[in-house]
Amino acid sequence: MARVCSVIATSHSPFLYTPSEEWEPGRTERLKRGGWSTDTPVDSVEENARKEARIKAAFGVLREHLEAAKPDVLLIFGDDQLEQFDFKNFPALSLYIGDAFEGYKISRMIGLPVMPGRKERPKTPETWVKVQSNPEFSHALIRELMTDGFDLAFSNELSDPDEGMGHAFMRPLYYLDPEYRLPMVPFSVNCYFGPQPTGKRCYQLGRAVRAAIERIPLDLNVAVIGSGGLWHLPNYPNSWIDESFDQQILAGIKSGDARKTAEYFDTVQLPYDPASKDSVKLASGGTGILLGVGGGTGETRNWIVAAAVADGQPGTVVDYIPVYASPIGVSFAYWDNP
Repeated sequence: MARVCSVIATSHSPFLYTPSEEWEPGRTERLKRGGWSTDTPVDSVEENARKEARIKAAFGVLREHLEAAKPDVLLIFGDDQLEQFDFKNFPALSLYIGDAFEGYKISRMIGLPVMPGRKERPKTPETWVKVQSNPEFSHALIRELMTDGFDLAFSNELSDPDEGMGHAFMRPLYYLDPEYRLPMVPFSVNCYFGPQPTGKRCYQLGRAVRAAIERIPLDLNVAVIGSGGLWHLPNYPNSWIDESFDQQILAGIKSGDARKTAEYFDTVQLPYDPASKDSVKLASGGTGILLGVGGGTGETRNWIVAAAVADGQPGTVVDYIPVYASPIGVSFAYWDNP
């Protein structure tokens, strides 16, 4: 039977893939546009460099953990940000079941999203890669989850192959598996666009995924990765980091209580003015339908799924780093015996 050999959760902010000397110009540009709260602390150039070093060290720990687990396939929970889906049809949950896919290792554009004059990356072996998947595993997984009552969307090819697979799936491997040698099965969870799955549903999904994997009659080591988060609101005016939110989530990771983590997540709502259409549109990701935490913070759903796969086992938080230049709270965690 298949088995879970590793569970990891990691942020995937573009700041993790951009030299720290570019952080301050990015912060200055965002502040100029009104997209950065003046109450947010300002780190020195030296502190940004130290945080960049911590980020790379944390990824190094996760990479060692993953290599030691010897996975045969990666099951990555991430979110699509209008890269392959759009509002013509945006699924809450969708599994990629094709043979392979291609994509940018980091992103289509060079530099931080806020910076003017950005240019498109050329598609070279250094920037663009083909990744094998594992359709035998993904087909079995979707059958098992459908049997358990999860009515999943699926795709066996990309709707926009020129854009490639979304960054939530591609970026973690840039550090964790730099040669992109491990087969990957992307599992899309709608995190940005209301109405999104609740924390409770993400918890249920993680539990069901664990049970489904262990029923699949394939001799496979499966590593589960939750990609995204933590608190960040990239499109909000006067954006800030709610570090208390991040610490509540990480406390749940450390305790191994994924259900409690999901319950806390479901109590949080972004501030908005219900009388303002623009405010509602912003908080809902453009749909006008509000349900739970939106914005980039909504990617915490993928941490909840990962935590639920390892439910009951305390996780190890490698580091938590508030990158005020963004601002975003980034973190890295794994479970020893998932």
